[in-house]
Amino acid sequence: MGRTLAAAAAVLVVALLLCYSYEARGEETDDVKESLVEFLATLAGGGDAGQATARALGWDESVDPCPGATGNGNASKWGRQVVCFNNGDRNAGKIKAIDLQSQNLNGTIDASLLCAAPALRMVNLQNNSLTGGLPAGVSACAGLTHFFVDHNRLSGSLPSSLGQSRKLAVLDVSGNSFSGELPDSFRQIPGLVRFVANDNNFQGTIPDFNLPNFLSFNVSSNNLTGPIPKNVGTFGLSSFADNAAGMCGKPLFPECPPPPTPGNDGERKSKKTRKVFMYLGYVLLGCVIAGFVVYKLCSRKRKNKLGKKARGRRVKDTFDSSSDPTTMTTTVSKSVSAYSLPASSERSPTAAARGAPSASLVVLRRSGTGSVTSTAAAAAAKDLRFEDLLKSPAELLGRGRYGSSYKVVVPGGAALAVKRVKDATVTDDEFRRRMERVARARHPAVLPPLAFYCAAQEKLVVYEYQSSGSLHRLLHGSIESSQAPLDWPARLHIATKVAEGMAFMHSAMRGDGASSYASSTSSSVETVATAGEVAIAHGTLKSSNILFTTSMEPCISEYGVIAPPFVAGVSTGGSSRSSGLRADVRAFGVLLLELLTGKATAAQGDGSELARWVTSVIQEEWTAEVFDRALLSRDGAVNEQRMVRLLQVAMRCIDAAPGEAPPTMREVAGMVNAIRDEDDRSLSAEA
Repeated sequence: MGRTLAAAAAVLVVALLLCYSYEARGEETDDVKESLVEFLATLAGGGDAGQATARALGWDESVDPCPGATGNGNASKWGRQVVCFNNGDRNAGKIKAIDLQSQNLNGTIDASLLCAAPALRMVNLQNNSLTGGLPAGVSACAGLTHFFVDHNRLSGSLPSSLGQSRKLAVLDVSGNSFSGELPDSFRQIPGLVRFVANDNNFQGTIPDFNLPNFLSFNVSSNNLTGPIPKNVGTFGLSSFADNAAGMCGKPLFPECPPPPTPGNDGERKSKKTRKVFMYLGYVLLGCVIAGFVVYKLCSRKRKNKLGKKARGRRVKDTFDSSSDPTTMTTTVSKSVSAYSLPASSERSPTAAARGAPSASLVVLRRSGTGSVTSTAAAAAAKDLRFEDLLKSPAELLGRGRYGSSYKVVVPGGAALAVKRVKDATVTDDEFRRRMERVARARHPAVLPPLAFYCAAQEKLVVYEYQSSGSLHRLLHGSIESSQAPLDWPARLHIATKVAEGMAFMHSAMRGDGASSYASSTSSSVETVATAGEVAIAHGTLKSSNILFTTSMEPCISEYGVIAPPFVAGVSTGGSSRSSGLRADVRAFGVLLLELLTGKATAAQGDGSELARWVTSVIQEEWTAEVFDRALLSRDGAVNEQRMVRLLQVAMRCIDAAPGEAPPTMREVAGMVNAIRDEDDRSLSAEA
């Protein structure tokens, strides 16, 4: 009897396990399949035409969309517009994402049909001709994290019930005709990190979002007014531009006026009178300040004239960057350097007493090929006097973490770029050796220094001015820019050239007495680094330091100007002097992420926030969302595989896998070149 009961219990356990296994597989029910097919038919206009569209895309309620037990992973029998959960996931056998972008759909959105799929995470309906509004029932899609309805013909107001979508992380409603106010309830969505609502007709004020928690935010080109969120984080004017008059709030707009307080007519008149007297006081104070400034300027001009007549007098070199264009003035002394030109017949009395040469401009002699510098710029640098450089009109180009950059037009009309470095961590002698070594290495993708200047508190480096701008401006320029987005071939070309230039410089500057990297383009180095010399890294590789020549070829600027700090946590094989080279490899990885995503890094950051965002998206298996939409819309799936390969290179540069040595710049250049060669072969085959 006991054996019989044991056998029955075993049969029962097996039956329960089989039932559990079938339930765990989670196959979509017939109701879900019918609802989703009807949802697509409604998007396509309904009726027979809508059903025909559903059949044409392979959506059939009689077919299981996610046969998880077949081992096909996230492939769907309903076509590539449907993505299923992987077999190992607890939602295996259910639909994870619906991607119906650019399908010429002209119907409406029925949320009740969509939300019938309980495990659905992402819905993409962008670039269609959908009409009607955004239904409030979307909030019933409890698992929805990504919702794209941008670039359709939707109208009406956004439902405040979306604020109840606790898992919603990305909402893009841009490029429609939505109106009304932005619901304040959106501030209550805990995981919302991307809200894009530009190019609509929204009115009213902007809810006080906590923007430092956002990765993307844009409400430009609407009819919004009033204060912007108190803490705008890294978002600039382009996220709020082209709205109605009256937008306010620092630091992007004027300070908002205080709210009006009730009072009688007498109090209002008294306040108005006090304001009139207050403004008159401001005017008088302004006149006094202006007169004082004029007096000081005149006094300074007289002192400068007297200073020129006094021989042997030392005047500190200054950049007056308070206005644009800027003027730089100085008096310098004679240098005994073999590379410098005489600036004056006098030496500093203090320097003469010490028997030491005073600082002056050092012009670097250049010969041969491989330089991106024009003949005019080289000739101007050869004949350049320090007084001419510092007295020439200077236009401030920008300020950065380590100094400022200026455009200087010297006598003769040549345009030069002057990098002013503050608080340099290297001595004058070390800086001199560094610049001379960098100047001897020549590569077409590296902008060479023409001259430099060393002083106790600051250092200057002179380059040829590149009028075509930087990679940062091309990728993240203002919304008023007419520059077309960079396509995939252009971005891959930039990545290849920068990788080749950095690999060559690392090989020439690594300080082991050898130079082993040879690029596919003309490059040379007169004298390689000798054994025992410290390796020279770029130090500040970023998109604003990638400039373009007149032929739009990329070139690396400011190589070696900043002594990079030791990078904590970076494995360098026991050589601390290689930490700077490893930091360059990581910075190049961040540069690849900017090229692929189209997203800018924080102004004073190292790209960690962008790397974290990319990692989180990849972990959610939404790899396609990483890429810049300008790439996907122009090149589509044709280049997506190579984009993914370049993304893998970028992530390996930033964070090598456990147990895997970080790649060198030479290895990275080889990987990028392999992707470029594959892309070239693909283009040749298409032709």
